[in-house]
Amino acid sequence: MNPRLRVLLPAALLLAPACGDETSESLFPDDAWTISATRPITDVERGAVTLDALGVTVTNDFAGGRFSEASAEGDSVLALRIAPENAPINGSAWYAFRVWAPEPDTVTVRLTYDASRHRYRPKVRRAGSSEWALLDPSAVRIDSVTNDAILRLPVGPDTLHVAGQEMRTSAWFDAWTESLAMREGVDRRTIATTPLGRPLHMLDAGAPEARRHVLFISRQHPPEVTGTRALEPFIAEMLGDSQLAQDFRRTFRIHVVPLMNPDGVDLGHWRHNTGGVDLNRDWVAFHQPETRAVRDEMARILAPEGSELWFFADFHSTRRDVFYTLDRALETRPADVLDPWIDHIRASLPDYELEDDPSDGGYGVVSRDWAWREYQAPGMVYEVGDTTPRALIREVAETAARGTMQILLERAARQGEGG
Repeated sequence: MNPRLRVLLPAALLLAPACGDETSESLFPDDAWTISATRPITDVERGAVTLDALGVTVTNDFAGGRFSEASAEGDSVLALRIAPENAPINGSAWYAFRVWAPEPDTVTVRLTYDASRHRYRPKVRRAGSSEWALLDPSAVRIDSVTNDAILRLPVGPDTLHVAGQEMRTSAWFDAWTESLAMREGVDRRTIATTPLGRPLHMLDAGAPEARRHVLFISRQHPPEVTGTRALEPFIAEMLGDSQLAQDFRRTFRIHVVPLMNPDGVDLGHWRHNTGGVDLNRDWVAFHQPETRAVRDEMARILAPEGSELWFFADFHSTRRDVFYTLDRALETRPADVLDPWIDHIRASLPDYELEDDPSDGGYGVVSRDWAWREYQAPGMVYEVGDTTPRALIREVAETAARGTMQILLERAARQGEGG
């Protein structure tokens, strides 16, 4: 047990018997040890479906593709049933499909959801283009009775790609991290292999001999693309050529696991990994290989005497921008990081409506709570809104990265120079 927990926990908890990993079960919610137990999943049947009555073909046979059934409603509507990998599940219904027709036409598509309501506004792009665009809102209607989404799509010989968000699959992450690893002083390593054989990559940068470390992770939940859209400029700022970034890398070692759930992302899952589990509920029991890999790798990295984790952030998406920070009553090492971090963003972006939502998550099951519980690291779940403008996502992330570096360097200076 983290010895500083003794300052915070009542005596009854401190006297509770320890489990195998030296952490008392009584410190956690009743379901902390069962909530992430492996459960079966159901994959979708993949392939192209041609509907002669409509004169269109639709497919889910690509990385990230998701619909469970395609059918024609009369001769005018393409019905797609969107079912999750298992249930119960968070209502983050993901869909992604490709559709084409021999001749230019407009097709009506009905998205019918199992165990959820429509959440993600449709994004589209044409084959051969890398640019995604929001489908014209006038072409989207939500049925007030069934909560189905009704889309009007322009189809033709050029395949139209439709998805809840811009696609960021494992191939995109492989290319992105490979490009970063070409920079001097940046390494990419495989710290584990997923059950379906995909690599779990970690990027490392900064002073190899540093005793102070920072950790950033992303995409525990497959559809949460806007979290990735924030992580990308955040990390680019830290790996950049500014004097601040160079100073930071001389003092700190940076670790990034940008794609925590590659299997779930490529299977088009709503929320879970191939173990049928929300990974961000597995940071107590560590039933799942992805969370275990990060836990074990950080334990190895921080094993040398004097090594400390000084900051942690987990990038996600939700319906609005919000930073789920730690309650300031919790003792962190270093101290007094989160309030100055929030103040930095507010001062730099006075028109940005920043929402800081601290919580006493010291005994919780999510990644932020693990980082504090094990290492006393100040940290947060960095949530980005589903519909936040992409330019604003970038501006906030770059500002947040600069604030992180500036504040941590100031704290390091108080302890004296050196790594």
